[in-house]
Amino acid sequence: MSDPANLQAALSHVLWIGGSPCAGKSSICLALARMHVFPDYRLDAMQRDHARRRIANGDREFAAFLAKNMDQRWLQPTVEELAQQAIQSWSKLSPLTIEDLMLLPREPLLLAEGNFFPEALIPYLSSPHQAIWLIPTDEFCAQVRKKRFADQEIRRQRAGVQHGLSSSDEFVRKLIARDCLLAQYVKQQAQDLRVPFYEVDGKRSLDEMIALVEQHFTPHIAERFKHMGSL
Repeated sequence: MSDPANLQAALSHVLWIGGSPCAGKSSICLALARMHVFPDYRLDAMQRDHARRRIANGDREFAAFLAKNMDQRWLQPTVEELAQQAIQSWSKLSPLTIEDLMLLPREPLLLAEGNFFPEALIPYLSSPHQAIWLIPTDEFCAQVRKKRFADQEIRRQRAGVQHGLSSSDEFVRKLIARDCLLAQYVKQQAQDLRVPFYEVDGKRSLDEMIALVEQHFTPHIAERFKHMGSL
């Protein structure tokens, strides 16, 4: 089922939380899934499985990326090159993601979150209240990235695992700079396409952000249940 019109109908039960990294998408998705007892799909959690499937499908470009060491992947490219790599990867909805979603329950609704760009989701939306994009400010992004890396370092040390980088400070600096460029890209795209988004700066609590996203989804949730009740 590759036709966008057919996929739009087939994915009408999906509530999308897209945006750039470090905006709290996973936390909000998980909270809403628990509140409404909806199944959830988190793209980051599927990366290992997607990597396995891409290799099995003979993806040479991805295999070449995996053959590089950590410095070659993250330290040698410029920040702009890192951002462009992400843009090329995230500008379309992956066929693997579509395959995953088609195998999950279709009733009543499903929450999906990940680094989905507006242009990647628009062809599959049947309602403007079916998707929201979250975009962190530069300061909030840096704060989240630094804490996330510090937490990962603690877990690596406990497990006796090395990160394989010649400079962890340079890695974090480049990752933050890349993510800030991606946030600018997503914000500009959301404005150009006139789709709803929230900027995340940490001034709102997690509960407040959850409420905002839930409020945005409410019309589509209500319409979905109304449709199910008429069947």
